[in-house]
Amino acid sequence: MVAPAVRLLAALAPVALLVAAPPLTGCGGAAAPDAHVCAGAGVCGAGYCVAGRCRPADALPSPIDARRVLLPPADLAVLAEHGGDGVPDAVALGREGGGDVVLLLRFAPDFGAGAEIASAFVVLEPTPGAPPAERAVPLEVARILEPWHSNTATWGRQPRLSLPEAAAVVRRRPATPLRIDVTPLVRDWARRRKDDHGIAILAPGSDAVGAAYSMGISQGVGPLLEVYVR
Repeated sequence: MVAPAVRLLAALAPVALLVAAPPLTGCGGAAAPDAHVCAGAGVCGAGYCVAGRCRPADALPSPIDARRVLLPPADLAVLAEHGGDGVPDAVALGREGGGDVVLLLRFAPDFGAGAEIASAFVVLEPTPGAPPAERAVPLEVARILEPWHSNTATWGRQPRLSLPEAAAVVRRRPATPLRIDVTPLVRDWARRRKDDHGIAILAPGSDAVGAAYSMGISQGVGPLLEVYVR
């Protein structure tokens, strides 16, 4: 088994950018709204598919009275089952040839222990010009339960994770930024859980092409944490 791609993105300082909080937009759907993950219209019944989840029509994922905080990762590692040394400009999540992929993200939030987290999303930017996946790619998310560092994390030496949960379904088209809802995990940070060491995104290698997203090495901005705080 070949060692995975691992690299510290030292250039991304954990400094928050505070801007106004516009409501997120999503695709209208036509089944009862709930917390099920979705990839577009036609699967959420009377609700809407917004930021990857079926939501009631009157439930905005980003309240208009919240402020939007953008955080780059303080540390990031890409663990690929069949990866090579170094980290590519883009990671093809779900690509069968690369095997399973685990994306480790640690952030340094500064919104305080008493902050009310309305919602939070990991945002991935698609690689321009990359071919679309052959089919929708499912993603899972888990809490990282022990300390880790990108210089030492490998496919065979991964930090312990919580039980993964379905988090998103990547559509084949159009190639738009992907928002993965991680609200419960970020709310736990505000409660200062001692076993919180970041977020892991898991993608099974089951598609011939996969969905390519920028890691911010030479192009794009790389992964971001988008938090709406009251």
